[in-house]
Amino acid sequence: MPLPRLSALLMSSALAVIALSMLSGCDTGAIPIATPVISTTPTSATLPTGIPRPSATPKVVVIGTSTPTPIPEAERRFVPVFSYHHVRDWEHADTEDDRAYIMPPSKLEAQLNYLHENGYQAVTAEQVAAYYASGRPLPDKPVMLSFDDNVDNQYTSAVPLLKKYGLNATFFVMTVTIDKENFMTGEQLKELDGEGFDIQPHTWDHRMVTEYETEADWQQQIVEPKKTLEELLGHPTQYFAYPFGVYDARAAGKLKDYGYKAAFRLRDVMDEVADPLFAIKRYIANGYWTQDQFETVVTGGWE
Repeated sequence: MPLPRLSALLMSSALAVIALSMLSGCDTGAIPIATPVISTTPTSATLPTGIPRPSATPKVVVIGTSTPTPIPEAERRFVPVFSYHHVRDWEHADTEDDRAYIMPPSKLEAQLNYLHENGYQAVTAEQVAAYYASGRPLPDKPVMLSFDDNVDNQYTSAVPLLKKYGLNATFFVMTVTIDKENFMTGEQLKELDGEGFDIQPHTWDHRMVTEYETEADWQQQIVEPKKTLEELLGHPTQYFAYPFGVYDARAAGKLKDYGYKAAFRLRDVMDEVADPLFAIKRYIANGYWTQDQFETVVTGGWE
């Protein structure tokens, strides 16, 4: 499936993002989103070899009802959080920038196999937020896998691999895409939620939060997507991922006001004043990464 072009709907966001040459961001499929410049130097990629059939449901780490002893703030460790987008083979029509956001299934499988073989456990947005907020303990080797924008090849290509290796993931959903061509349907999202996967909001149509000027903007992009997913799934959705990783303290405060508990940026700190719980770091899972580069990020070697 070739990546489509920018639409008029998001042209204003695209122009702003192109100026942010050092930021990483999101690419979506049929809903066109600008592709920011990736700061990681591209390296050659191994071609995918196909996707195995799923053999198990994810091993979801459940937060117990008892109150565990909190981890002191000084002892809280790095938690690697990854942001994936398309999961498919590279195609001839894909540009160099496109390919940074396209993870070939064979490379994803190698990454998930590494996590599985080395004892990592995939945790949810809620668990990561609770760890940073209050020191609620995590498994010994936690990692958070997240997939942005609701692209349908996440369902067809990534989910079988996650199930095969018993790993959970968070799906940050741009709600305008639900039931649209090339994106996941409401029924698929309900199915994933029922299997223990984590479903959370990612705005309505991927506009950067720093662009909102009116209360109507906040309602459309922040309030309504949360409500849409909560009505679809039947439970709260209180964790958010910023489009393009762009945020500021004002946006962080607004999210808190509207009932969110935490939000995820990308690598760069953009506002030192923002509540750290609303600026949790993620890394773009770059399609050009070698396995060694992936392992470097997992083990905290790339800050």
